Amino acid sequence: MKNLGYYNGKQGLIEEISVPITDRAFYFGDGVYDAVMCRNNIPYLLFEHVNRLFSNSALLSITPPMTREELMHLIKTLCPLVDGDEKFVYFHISRGSGIRNHEFTTTKGNLCIMIKPQKIENIYEKMSLCTTKDIRFQLCNIKTLNLLPSVMCAQNAKNNKCEEGVFIRDGYVTECSHSNISILKNGRLITAPADCHILPGVTRAHLIDSAQKNGIIVREEKYTLRELMDADEIIVTSSSKMARGVDKIDGISVGGRDEKTLNLLQNDIYNDYLNSTKLA
Repeated sequence: MKNLGYYNGKQGLIEEISVPITDRAFYFGDGVYDAVMCRNNIPYLLFEHVNRLFSNSALLSITPPMTREELMHLIKTLCPLVDGDEKFVYFHISRGSGIRNHEFTTTKGNLCIMIKPQKIENIYEKMSLCTTKDIRFQLCNIKTLNLLPSVMCAQNAKNNKCEEGVFIRDGYVTECSHSNISILKNGRLITAPADCHILPGVTRAHLIDSAQKNGIIVREEKYTLRELMDADEIIVTSSSKMARGVDKIDGISVGGRDEKTLNLLQNDIYNDYLNSTKLA
């Protein structure tokens, strides 16, 4: 198949799958989501992403329609049905269905999965960013379906011919529209703390592990826009970007002063992806 859509047991092309208007994702964005890259039909870091989905569901009192193990098995079963060596797998659970009412429904959640062919980004090609005021609500740590501020940030980046937008809250860097962002300064990795203002990304966690494994000091603390602009290197992390460097922010050249450490971390993360998705 050229792509695959799945909704509560029904599957087919994404363009052919319909979702009922009573699904609470439709009128409230009431749900949580996650996504993984897949190579050789092996979803990369699937357990970590599914575990985060279920943890986020619990934080919002959403009852998943199946267990973690059942969802992982389903995703692994669906991936081989889609053409291509590399694929992007998106999945979300909404609270359930019911006539529109702000109070929770008592039904189990609805499960939606979408899979499409997609190559991993070239992590060694540096990217450009533009800054955006972070006016999002105080639940950024949960990967909810309420993504309008992130959509607006991403579109603003596109309008300014940038690849990503980076949020600034009260003068401090939080994260990007759909990525985490960290900096290298004086041989140290600095990344915003995993509080309610950022999503604790799976790839961000692997970046931290990689840094520590290679003897790099890691500091999870707030840093300012000025510190971002003055960083030796800037690293944007996500499932599809892995760990990409940055060479411009708001049209100003940045980074480029510690490519050795940047490449060390990139190689570590990318090789883990290749090895973890290698055919037996």
